[in-house]
Amino acid sequence: MLPLLLFNVISSLVVDKATDLAIEHVESMIDDLLPESAKKELDKVIKSDPNHTFTNTKDALMGAIEGKLPIVKADGTIKPIEMTFTVKYDPTTGSIDIDKS
Repeated sequence: MLPLLLFNVISSLVVDKATDLAIEHVESMIDDLLPESAKKELDKVIKSDPNHTFTNTKDALMGAIEGKLPIVKADGTIKPIEMTFTVKYDPTTGSIDIDKS
């Protein structure tokens, strides 16, 4: 349980627009600071979580950044996902398109 909670904290820091914590730094910290056995244990916890389909820590972090990984807060609610997108409106046809890139 504790590894998953710690992973949620790290994911929240990477996803939060108010921080400048880059995914590369977090991946580097995981690679440099965690022993191989701890990385395997964290991957095992990530894979066993039924709330998503990710099987390892790095993919799950990328999923969090892309808004594909639910991050559960201490009160059991899901952290809101921030997304940037463009809405294109054609006044001639009245059509609306959403560009997520």
